[in-house]
Amino acid sequence: MSEQTHKSSAQSAADETARQVEDIPAADGADVLDQLTTDEAADVAEALDPHTAADILAEMEPDHAADVLEDMGQPEASVLLSAMDPDDRTDILSHVEEPRREEFLQDLPADDAAEVRNLAQYPPESAGGIMTSDVTALVEDMTVTQAIEELRRLAQRHEQLFYSYVVDKRRHLIGVLSMRDLILAEPHKRVSEIMIGNVRSVPATLDQEAVAALFKKYNYLAMPVVSDSNKLLGIITVDDVVDVMEREATEDVQKLFGAGAEERLTSPWQFSFSKRWLWLVVNLATAFLAGWVISLFDATIEKLVVLTVYMPIVAGMGGNASAQAMSVAIRGLAMGEDVGGIIKRVLYREMWVGVLTGVVVGFITAIVALVWHHSPALGVVVAVALILNHTLACLSGAGIPFLMKRLGFDPAQSATIFATTVTDVAGFFTLLGLASLCMRWLVPA
Repeated sequence: MSEQTHKSSAQSAADETARQVEDIPAADGADVLDQLTTDEAADVAEALDPHTAADILAEMEPDHAADVLEDMGQPEASVLLSAMDPDDRTDILSHVEEPRREEFLQDLPADDAAEVRNLAQYPPESAGGIMTSDVTALVEDMTVTQAIEELRRLAQRHEQLFYSYVVDKRRHLIGVLSMRDLILAEPHKRVSEIMIGNVRSVPATLDQEAVAALFKKYNYLAMPVVSDSNKLLGIITVDDVVDVMEREATEDVQKLFGAGAEERLTSPWQFSFSKRWLWLVVNLATAFLAGWVISLFDATIEKLVVLTVYMPIVAGMGGNASAQAMSVAIRGLAMGEDVGGIIKRVLYREMWVGVLTGVVVGFITAIVALVWHHSPALGVVVAVALILNHTLACLSGAGIPFLMKRLGFDPAQSATIFATTVTDVAGFFTLLGLASLCMRWLVPA
């Protein structure tokens, strides 16, 4: 097949895919493009209407969308960027390397380029980093008639009109206006006369998790973002917050297993390696600690080799119990629950959960040891070791995340390693230590 024929075939495939995705929801279109190579996705994006392509790329992961954008022709990519909402445009361009990013900015209208640079100054995980500057703002001395005309003008540009905010001439936020009040008000009245003066806002520097907690608590559809001097900067909508909550949840899951929060399936191996190796080295050090504890009881293991059967059982069950307690603790921290006043009660509860689950698991294991190895003494030793390790596992699983948080570490990423160390070391020490003390009943004379 000639190169020209190959290009023609690829273009036909791109055109066909574009026809398939142009009438489906943008999120579904993003799923389709995610299944294609970057080159193929770029061809499809070029074949789509710019506004449709912009909506689809906005639903993709920003780093993947940036790759697609960079593979597009410069004119098509610039038109697509112009059709995007400011916050989506800024997110995607933040993943484009210089000097290509600057090329895109130079092709944008001056106002759009300035908007990107302005939004890019805020940390990605702050309220300013997730807001859009397309916010509906009405000046306080407008009449109702003027306000309605202004809203009609803005309706095609802004992504939401749930709320209209009222500002003074220096753009300080002073109120919020409901559509119902505006429509029902007399035409000659001023906006300042019908607005609600007590409006809740968030500073641009507020962490995105705190923003998400406010949305969840008060069921907001949108919140204005203000500067330190209370100037209206932009707005955060509920769809932005849903994205934040999903991203934070998946990042915490990755952190629990020592992976980098920013890792994706498409991340380069160098990036993944840089995010994982340090925690693996820390984990290796804790594994050596557990190995050292085992070495203290070499003589015991030589006399009673059957203990090697129960060592992973005691340590593993302790690890599972610790993980259960830890998941509840980390969820509480992630949801912003006030744990300062209830930490003692939490630990007291986990102690009893550990004792009782240890009794259940220990009793079953003791029966197995009696039937399998015909040794009541071995069953008792293993059962007591399980009870002690389960108790300590639940206490450490619940307590270590709070301790890591207090010390300034991320509980999701650091707690697992240290809690595992506690259950491994304690499990081996209690089992082998009890076996050493009870050796005369475990080993026939």
